[in-house]
Amino acid sequence: MKTLRKFLCWVFAATSVASLQVAFQFIPRTIQRPHALLHPSNWVGPALLAASAVFFGLAWWSVWRGKPSARRWGIAASLVYIVLSLWPVVLFWRSAWESFWFLWANFGLVLGIGVAGLVAFVRRYEQPSITTRTQENQPIHGDGTIGFVNKTKELLVFAVSLGVYYWWLGWLKDEDFVSHGFWHDIVLLVLVILIITTLHELGHAATGLALGMKLRAFIAGPFQWRVQDGKWEFKFTPSQILLGGGKTGVVPTRADFPRWSYLCVVAAGPLANLLVGLFALRIAFSTEGDSPVQAGGALALLGAWSLAIGGLNLLPFRFKDSYSDGAVIRQLLSKGPWRELQRIVPVVRSSLVTPLRPRNYDIQAIQRASRGITQGAQGLLLRLYAYTYFLDQGCMLEAGEALKEAESVYDQCASEITPELHTVFVFGSAYVRRDAVAAREWWTRMEAKKPTRFDVVYWSADSALCWIEGKLKEANEAWEKSNALAQQLPKAGAFEFERYCSSLLRKALDETSTAKAASV
Repeated sequence: MKTLRKFLCWVFAATSVASLQVAFQFIPRTIQRPHALLHPSNWVGPALLAASAVFFGLAWWSVWRGKPSARRWGIAASLVYIVLSLWPVVLFWRSAWESFWFLWANFGLVLGIGVAGLVAFVRRYEQPSITTRTQENQPIHGDGTIGFVNKTKELLVFAVSLGVYYWWLGWLKDEDFVSHGFWHDIVLLVLVILIITTLHELGHAATGLALGMKLRAFIAGPFQWRVQDGKWEFKFTPSQILLGGGKTGVVPTRADFPRWSYLCVVAAGPLANLLVGLFALRIAFSTEGDSPVQAGGALALLGAWSLAIGGLNLLPFRFKDSYSDGAVIRQLLSKGPWRELQRIVPVVRSSLVTPLRPRNYDIQAIQRASRGITQGAQGLLLRLYAYTYFLDQGCMLEAGEALKEAESVYDQCASEITPELHTVFVFGSAYVRRDAVAAREWWTRMEAKKPTRFDVVYWSADSALCWIEGKLKEANEAWEKSNALAQQLPKAGAFEFERYCSSLLRKALDETSTAKAASV
């Protein structure tokens, strides 16, 4: 529902802009006919469109900013869409009908948006707190981003995308291309965005593979390939058709991978977009309009939008727990904790494909970066890296302190933490700190996130929680599930660490069972 509401938010914005544009188109026509100025009927259409622009603009603003009134505005806007979709049926005013011709031609789409809006907004949902919304856009010291861009990134992307779209419509008109209708444009826009996203991610992936890295994930819109527990898995996520976006996971095959290699991988994505954009526009501008190469004007749209997305990606901004390519490049070129972080994270990820274990991490580098990065998901991850290092070293006291530090950062980025990451806190609270109350609290938080993966770490956390709560039967059953899955994992440092944690828990379960039997 959150994804649908976010999509509808920008549909409201697009409707507001379109209504305002059509309203302004009425003015020159009316002025050219002075005798019509005094006739009220000639101003009803523009007035209604202007009111529509204001109405949908307010609906967009309230939903985008997470206002308490967002739900009411969302419901009201959705009802208006439903009414407008029925306009051709009850229409009796021809002049108004002509201004809304696009609603008649596509009333099914408008009705679908209205119904989807009711589904998304009628159902009560928890508004993000003011603190959470503030923290999402709050600048993090030294991360290389610009505060203003962080706060307005979605609006900026919308404005640039809308500008490209209107430029494309004007270009089609100048080149005498025949319009194929609204639905054709919608499908074309979705396909172009998917192509641009795929090319961007291919730039990252191809460069990483050429430099000797290994591919662990490739996501382009709704198509998602990931390595889970040593095996490739494919997942199709329809909601991502609306929002787009992509991600490439490449990991180094050795700990001393040079910094310039990371820079090349990060820069390859936006560079691919810029090159494709220039190439596509060059062909579009130099080829006859009736040429099949033009693909009905799609090539011009691909080129313009590819350039826009490539340029936007080079802007330094943060989106929840991730950073734009431009921000990562700035961090890699900087001095201090963020540069250290960009060196640490790939090394940690390399444990998925190399014998490197958490006990082999550079703990001094992790601690230096932790002192400079004290907030956000990155601050929490650094402390969890230290926790796993000390746990793998058998230093339980230090591991407990690192976990406690991670807990202190958690509240600043709770909305960004995945359900799977909560299992680390459950296991650590139960086994390392021997705190049953804290372990149960973390388990409750994890369940609230609705986990979908029931893997080794999930069952290990379940076993540790049952063990610390004295439920030995349930603890042993969960451990058996965890151990069975652990034995199937490939031979790599990260998975050896999971098997090590499983052995620690097995020892604790056996000692507790022996002590209980002796007491009887």
